[in-house]
Amino acid sequence: MTTQTDGDEPASTTKTVPARTPACPDPRRPGPEGCPPAPSFDLLHLMVALQERGHRSLTERLHDGPMQEFTAVLLDLASVRRRLSGDLADRADLADRVDEIESHLHAATNALQLPPGVFRFGYDARQSLTAGLTLRIAGLLVDRLDTDLQVDEHPPTHAEISVLLATAQLLLQASDPVGTGEHAWLAVRSAPAEVNLLLRVRPRAYEPPADAARAARLRPVADLIGVELRHDASTGGWSAAFRLDRPGA
Repeated sequence: MTTQTDGDEPASTTKTVPARTPACPDPRRPGPEGCPPAPSFDLLHLMVALQERGHRSLTERLHDGPMQEFTAVLLDLASVRRRLSGDLADRADLADRVDEIESHLHAATNALQLPPGVFRFGYDARQSLTAGLTLRIAGLLVDRLDTDLQVDEHPPTHAEISVLLATAQLLLQASDPVGTGEHAWLAVRSAPAEVNLLLRVRPRAYEPPADAARAARLRPVADLIGVELRHDASTGGWSAAFRLDRPGA
């Protein structure tokens, strides 16, 4: 790389400076210094976005559920406190009000109890997978999730389950970073030498049948993880196949 003179100096004074960055053959969105970001950065971004989505989901669940119940309980308690100074007839009704308040408190307490984690003690592979799909995908990344788990004969390890769940999460997050898909079908088949993940997704009805932006988001993630990705232009759906080889098998 060279710097040109201003025209008043002889050509021999042209200075050579070191090149700062290599050429960027990748046509993806430019990053710092004009080069596209490394695929690993994209993956890290998706992982953080997934964590943020889970946090928002939990916040909304607490706000729309238990917090509403607690607010109602506080209002009821304020009403009971005002009536304590009333006549005997009012006091006779307070027992029923207290029962209602207790019911509200019980409902709020139950709503605050989060489901157990994925790798709970005593869970087998099927139970861990089911818990992970319920907690991390169903309702959070897709509205409806159907599953077919064939993992009983050669159950995947905790590490393998983590990889399968992360693969499905990252693909669904890349497919729709903000909303949720309409319907997904997920299958896991475990064999002695490998574990296979099959994922088919139908986006929501308002999305265009052939979404080039969605395909562009999915492709780098699929290539980085090693996923075989297919798009159906007629329906807007897509499918992914992922094989996790078992070392030493």
